[in-house]
Amino acid sequence: MSNLDFKSIIEGTGYNQFGKKVLATQIRFSTLEALFEVDREVQRKLDPVRRSEIREFILSSLKGKDFYFSPFIFSARGAFTQTNLGWALEPGSKLYILDGQHRSSAMSSALSHLKSQKETAEETGNEKEAVKIQGYIDKLKAYPVAMQVYLDLTQQEERQLFTDINTERKEAHIGLIMQYDHRDPYTELTRNVARLLQDQFEIEQELSRLTIENTAVTSLTIMRKCLLALFEGNLTVKKGNANFGKYTPIEVLEISQAFFQSWQQLFPKQMTNRKKYVTGLTGIQVALALTIYELTKKHSMPHLEAIKQLKNLKPNCSWKHDDPLFAHLYDPATRRIKHHSSTTSIQRTAFKFIAMLNTERIGFP
Repeated sequence: MSNLDFKSIIEGTGYNQFGKKVLATQIRFSTLEALFEVDREVQRKLDPVRRSEIREFILSSLKGKDFYFSPFIFSARGAFTQTNLGWALEPGSKLYILDGQHRSSAMSSALSHLKSQKETAEETGNEKEAVKIQGYIDKLKAYPVAMQVYLDLTQQEERQLFTDINTERKEAHIGLIMQYDHRDPYTELTRNVARLLQDQFEIEQELSRLTIENTAVTSLTIMRKCLLALFEGNLTVKKGNANFGKYTPIEVLEISQAFFQSWQQLFPKQMTNRKKYVTGLTGIQVALALTIYELTKKHSMPHLEAIKQLKNLKPNCSWKHDDPLFAHLYDPATRRIKHHSSTTSIQRTAFKFIAMLNTERIGFP
């Protein structure tokens, strides 16, 4: 892509599809970010939960193999003209996204997340980590986005195409995956633990996100995130074989059950009152699991012993939103903690838990 008389020139191939002109092309995500907009009269409202799930998949993939997305679909609304050098986008014009809103928003969110992590690494003097994160940032900015751009659709035709795309393609609901998927070890473990706990507290079986009004302590989806953090310290997407270390399947189940049962002694009786307490929030529950993982690694402590140490948080934490322990998340305007479930927030919360336990001098070597 280059500039000519302030016009963006894009290389690509033009063709006709169902009587409509279409441009097939590929550009860097950092370039695409500046070129597209969302028309709310055409697009549906963005689902933040879905965006978060895709973002975590992207962040995980950046640290391993490449990830692949199907082509994004845009409407140019007549803004492109064909020239000898390629397809010229008129100055100030935008592309309107028809399919890929959640993926593009998740990529932008992943970039913001990585930049925040890099700043944290720089501020704490961890130059090696900052350099590594910058590599992820560069990789994501350079990600080649495959695109199909309809050149001359009317707004009504855009709505019809958007409807057709989203009617034909249905994705499995995360609640169904948690209930019926037998391929993932952590999902299977989550269901087994939930069955053992069903008489002790309420667990949401379908919803992945719990509202203030929900009476469940946690959900299958959140429990899986806790278990992944508990055994592997992983706060992103996990696929493939689980890594339970040297624990046997029976020990893994015992440890998992013990972790969730510890909440009954650690949390206040009204633990599901999300207006008053933070104990029913995803980020807090996962941070506790990550705390256990960190104790096992830094202090060579077995999981069951580390879980017992959590009781030492109780005398020093009210679990209320304005507790000093959650000052890094607290919003005085709403009098509640916010943004508690991002990877960075979970890590910071876990570190605060560990610092409090260290202050108590509970026999760490």
